[in-house]
Amino acid sequence: MNNETLLTQLQQLSAILTPFQFGVGGSCLLWQLGLETSPNDIDIICSEDDFAAICNELAAEYQLQDPPSHSEYATTHFARFSRSGWPDIELMAGIAVKKDDTISRWQFNPQRCHWQNGICWMPPADWLQLYQLFNRPQRVAQLRHYLVQLRLGTVS
Repeated sequence: MNNETLLTQLQQLSAILTPFQFGVGGSCLLWQLGLETSPNDIDIICSEDDFAAICNELAAEYQLQDPPSHSEYATTHFARFSRSGWPDIELMAGIAVKKDDTISRWQFNPQRCHWQNGICWMPPADWLQLYQLFNRPQRVAQLRHYLVQLRLGTVS
């Protein structure tokens, strides 16, 4: 998939979801920051209140898939959608991870998201926290390096 196609797809999704509280993150966010060349899916985080309504909107144009099971993920709401020619869309709300006997929750704050080029993006710092929670050390290192460079003024 080329960059223009992905950009158009993200803009179309954001336009559909405009009435709701959501943000695009994950590998698409890393792609937007120049840290990833080909995102594997589209991660959308939303408020728990909007999850069902967003699922209904997406189900009109995308096929709902059976969610994969993962022993450590304890997220309240998760749905995966697919469509020919598109990366899978993963919609999440009420994110939580279980490690040992402890559940760690992460709170989505839609006010931290920002619109750019018709896409509602989550802040990189939020995904740094999420990648730490998801135990994704390579992604954590990528974002830490990016945020340090941003603070130093070497990233535009």
